[in-house]
Amino acid sequence: MERKDFLETNNFYNLTNDAKLLYLYLDAYKDKDNLVYCSELIAHMLGVTGKELNELKEAGFINYDEYLVPVEIVEECN
Repeated sequence: MERKDFLETNNFYNLTNDAKLLYLYLDAYKDKDNLVYCSELIAHMLGVTGKELNELKEAGFINYDEYLVPVEIVEECN
């Protein structure tokens, strides 16, 4: 799925603006295996909390466990 099509899904539109911004930053900093090792730094710089990470997890955009690093970006939302 192309990025434009992915970002225009209802699941993405239903996220809060902070969660959308966090997802875009996480997606930009992922490695070739879709892993983000600096997710806590990104969240801190954006001033977001675990609420947004949980929102992305519940929507199926990321695999996230607060006790494990890294965050895994999911390619497509179900």
